[in-house]
Amino acid sequence: MDARYRLAPMRELRARDERLRGGDLAGAVGDARTLAADVEQAATRVTCAQAALAAATATRGRVLATGAASATIAQLERYLSRLRGELAAVRGEFARAEARHRGQQDAVDAARGRLALARADREIIERHFAAWRASRRKLAERRED
Repeated sequence: MDARYRLAPMRELRARDERLRGGDLAGAVGDARTLAADVEQAATRVTCAQAALAAATATRGRVLATGAASATIAQLERYLSRLRGELAAVRGEFARAEARHRGQQDAVDAARGRLALARADREIIERHFAAWRASRRKLAERRED
């Protein structure tokens, strides 16, 4: 019986695969954190746009109550229209940022699954090695007897 175990390259391959999958998971988690920060920034922009629109609406209400000129009212209406457009754009940006983040979370989950599978494969090889070493040891003990 050959004393050299022929599946050692398989063992090295599984260990290397596990390290690679760990790196993939770390990269996916880093991307998810970056995208989470983008979501927070988009949420902040939505809040600011809503506050600006609320302030402009209050200003328009005060101007209407005082009986301002029609040119002033028209200018305020155009400003409100522009703010509503900006709010819609920022909400769209927020929704896209959330979707990217959810997609990245799915990628993180998939990377976790691949890492778990790589660890399980490595564990199988390690157990096989342990059983092989035990059988070699038993065979050596029987030969001594």
